[in-house]
Amino acid sequence: MALTDHYRKRTTQGHANTKTQAPIRCMQINSQHSRIATDNLMKLSEQGKSDILFIQEPYLYKHRMAGKSTSHRIYTSLEDKNRAAIVITNKKIDAVLITQLSNPDSVLLELEYNNTRFFAASMYFEITEEIERELEKIDQILELTKGIGLITAVGSNARSAAWHDTLIKNGKQWNI
Repeated sequence: MALTDHYRKRTTQGHANTKTQAPIRCMQINSQHSRIATDNLMKLSEQGKSDILFIQEPYLYKHRMAGKSTSHRIYTSLEDKNRAAIVITNKKIDAVLITQLSNPDSVLLELEYNNTRFFAASMYFEITEEIERELEKIDQILELTKGIGLITAVGSNARSAAWHDTLIKNGKQWNI
């Protein structure tokens, strides 16, 4: 997680004045459905440490994300058992959920902040799914957002011997 306290100057078109504009601060976490991880993330966000939170495997209660502050706006797909979410903590950021490209494993928002339009995507890649399915979803998002800013945060599971991963294929267990 990288946070910055630097500010950039932006000249407002048609005006001689310059104004200081804070950059958008983002945080990403795969909370692994942990209530404690969610609580800690919300404490950080309430301290003004972020504007946008990208969450994979959020803590759910009755199929809905739990543990968030009531002052934050949460976006997930309209389906149950979501494994991707975006939480907007900055009241100056307008957001619209793009339902056509959102599902329990991915959320796409169209955002506007200080007259700048851009998109944000939070995605979770299931280790048991073929990667081609996930890459196709990314291609669809890239096609929609072509020429416009895009922030993506992906929780992508990877197979590795480092965590003693095994693959069961054709009824046989293989150590990776």
